[in-house]
Amino acid sequence: MSKLKKLGTLGTIGVLMTGGLILGSSPANAVTCSNSSVKPTNSLTGTTVAATSFETASFTPFTPSTATTGTATISTSQRRTGTCSAKLHVTNDSGSVAKMSVALGSTAVKTANADGWFNITTAGVAGNDVPYLRFFANGTRIADIYRYNSNGQLWLRVTAPNGTFSYTKLKSSSIPLSTWHRAQMEVTANGSSSTIKVWFDGALEFSSSAVNLGVSSLTHVQLGAEHSRQLGDEYIDDVIVKKTP
Repeated sequence: MSKLKKLGTLGTIGVLMTGGLILGSSPANAVTCSNSSVKPTNSLTGTTVAATSFETASFTPFTPSTATTGTATISTSQRRTGTCSAKLHVTNDSGSVAKMSVALGSTAVKTANADGWFNITTAGVAGNDVPYLRFFANGTRIADIYRYNSNGQLWLRVTAPNGTFSYTKLKSSSIPLSTWHRAQMEVTANGSSSTIKVWFDGALEFSSSAVNLGVSSLTHVQLGAEHSRQLGDEYIDDVIVKKTP
C-alpha cells in the first residue's frame, strides 16, 4: 500500500491554494430535486453541524472544491433516498481534485462524528483509495476511512504526531462497487489517548481509546480527497455531522 505524504489544506472552506492552482467552490449543476425539507437523523450524540440529503439541489452546508478535471455536482442518476445525491468525480489527470467539507465551528471542538451513505461506482488505480470520511485538525488530516482500490477492503488510517501513518484493516471482504453503504465515524481528540470509533453498515468495526493523534481539538470533516489524481466516482447521500465541545 502506498504511503501518501501528509497533505494539509490552507483553510477549511472557501478558496484554497495548492501547487499554484486556485481551487474555488464548484456550484451544483442545474437539476430538479424533490426540494424536501426533511433532514436525515441518527442516534449519535452531539449538536448537529450538517444534515442533508441534497434535495435542495445544493451542497449547503458543505462547501465543494474542485480543480482541473475534478467535478462536484448534485446528481439524479443515483440516490439512496429522495431524488438527488452529491457526486464527486476525480480523474487520473494531473491536478484533478473533487471534495466537500464542513467546518465544525469557530470554537474548539473535542468530539465530532460523521454519518453518510456512499455508492462508489468507479474505483481508482491499484494502490490508491476512494475516501469515505476524513477528520481534520486545522490543515492536517488526522484520521480517515476509505475503500482500498486493490481489493475493495475497508481501512482506517491515522496520522501520528510525527506525520507518519498507521493503517488498520477493518473489513477483509471486498466492498462491492455500485452499491450503497453506510459509513459512520466518531473521533475524540485527546492527545495520545484519543478515541476513534467506526461503524460500517451498522456494525461496529473499530473502537479504541488509545489512539495517539497528538491533537486536542478538531476543525472540519471532509468527504473526498484533498490530494490530486485520486481517481474515482462516488455518490453521497443522507449525510449528518455532529460535534461536542
